[in-house]
Amino acid sequence: MRQKRILAVHDISCVGKCSLTVALPIISAAGVECAVLPTAVLSTHTGGFTGFTFRDLTGDIKPIGAHWSSLGIRFDAIYTGFLGSFEQIELVKELIDGMSGQDVKVYVDPVMADKGKMYSVFGPDFPAGMRSLCEKADLIMPNMTELAFMLGFEYKDVPYTREYVDDILDKAKAIGAPRIVITGISYEPGKIGAIYRDYSTGDQGEVMADEVPGYYHGTGDVFGSALVGALESGAALKDAVSMAVELTVSSIVRTHSACTDVRFGVNFECGLTQYARSIRDKAPLRIASTDDDIMSIDAMAKVVWPETYDPIIPEGQAEYMVKRFQTAEAIRKQISEGFVYEIARLDGEDVGYCGYKMEGEDVLYVSKLYVLAEGRKSGIGKLMLEAAMDAGRAVGAKRMHLSVNKSNVRAIEFYEHMGLVKESSYYGEVGDGFYYDDYRMGCDL
Repeated sequence: MRQKRILAVHDISCVGKCSLTVALPIISAAGVECAVLPTAVLSTHTGGFTGFTFRDLTGDIKPIGAHWSSLGIRFDAIYTGFLGSFEQIELVKELIDGMSGQDVKVYVDPVMADKGKMYSVFGPDFPAGMRSLCEKADLIMPNMTELAFMLGFEYKDVPYTREYVDDILDKAKAIGAPRIVITGISYEPGKIGAIYRDYSTGDQGEVMADEVPGYYHGTGDVFGSALVGALESGAALKDAVSMAVELTVSSIVRTHSACTDVRFGVNFECGLTQYARSIRDKAPLRIASTDDDIMSIDAMAKVVWPETYDPIIPEGQAEYMVKRFQTAEAIRKQISEGFVYEIARLDGEDVGYCGYKMEGEDVLYVSKLYVLAEGRKSGIGKLMLEAAMDAGRAVGAKRMHLSVNKSNVRAIEFYEHMGLVKESSYYGEVGDGFYYDDYRMGCDL
């Protein structure tokens, strides 16, 4: 599975954990490459510090983008935070427009207001500019103040009723972003969290936690970065929101307990191990990279190969093939020779795996694709095959092929549904007196 690359467009506050100094480590902990486009460099952030230095980098945005374009550098997602001017908003919009057709996800945190007030650096017309950026987003993550300014309704402070929040969610659909996460939601004293809605599916939910007294700088960036990292790792929206709330709240609790000067941000670093573990547990796919992963594939093969092949091949052949091709030792050797194994997870359990490698410069060979009985009819097989195809395309593959037993009707129907066609048939010896009788199936990528 190809590692994804996110472009984080934020300022750099050299001291005081926020913006890029938060986004870079958190997104990286999610297993996603985080490229950066700094919009400004400050000696410290502006909350509680005086005398800070500030260097505007607006003039560098377009040349940096042009250089990336000349190199053919592509991004899977763009994540924007604090943008200090209309000019920066327009430049980012141009950057997004220049990536149209590349299937780039756009995440916008419309950082400009809180607690019913605009930040002092922005004028009253700024929300209209920020809304124009949100209109290009796949997901926005405003607080209620930012929504009030963008949509033109009167801000109300917490606590809210669920009916009121539902009404705001209905209004926010007009912005045009398919998904929204609203932060800083509270229905009762002592509880605070986030609510989300996917307008395309109707999926909606909330994640609440105990509120910690005080105001803590940079928590919005912690939440947003954790949310984006989890989503780009393949987590479902509800799980991504849960992970983002968990990392944010635990960071505040650690900072509060240590009586740290809040100007320096929250201790999110000590929560990254648990965040990464949550990503691993919730993401539907991961690349096999540890001994535990290899042993999981070994264990699944012992179950799924006999289940798949015993009804259609001679007795003992499935057991022989597992011992020859799918022991932990064999899998390690295959990985050392260039095979990539992906493991699929469902409801916290490993339920399938896929193995593939490049043959030459432009052909992807999918060698293994198996799903345990409890994972079938969940879309896991489709997800794994599409991920393998995406990985092949990313390194220049123009075609894909695989082999399937002629009697494996269910698998043949699945591959045909995925766009593969029978290209040839072949018969040969597996070993120990056993034979294969397969179709070769393939398609263009």
